[in-house]
Amino acid sequence: MRSKVETLARAAERVTDGARLVMSANLHRSPMAFLREVVRRRVRSLRVIGVVGGDLNIDFLVGAGAVGVVDTCSVTLGEFARTGPNFARHVIADRVRALDNT
Repeated sequence: MRSKVETLARAAERVTDGARLVMSANLHRSPMAFLREVVRRRVRSLRVIGVVGGDLNIDFLVGAGAVGVVDTCSVTLGEFARTGPNFARHVIADRVRALDNT
């Protein structure tokens, strides 16, 4: 039987321009190593869907310029920031489209 285990680099190859990524808002379980690999590949125009909000994971991708649309009820940094700073800056500058899914 073929192994389903892949390296981060190999897994990130599956994420292409315009792909959808679904993540939950959780500082403790954010897949940051995987997201860094996606950013290294210079993927663009992602549609990121935050289940029960977004967190550091979404703010990181937005700050890296990888996101075109964020579909979530909020992007915060928990007790550290009311709104993700990259998310706020990019939405205000009209570089990211924010969709409210509350």
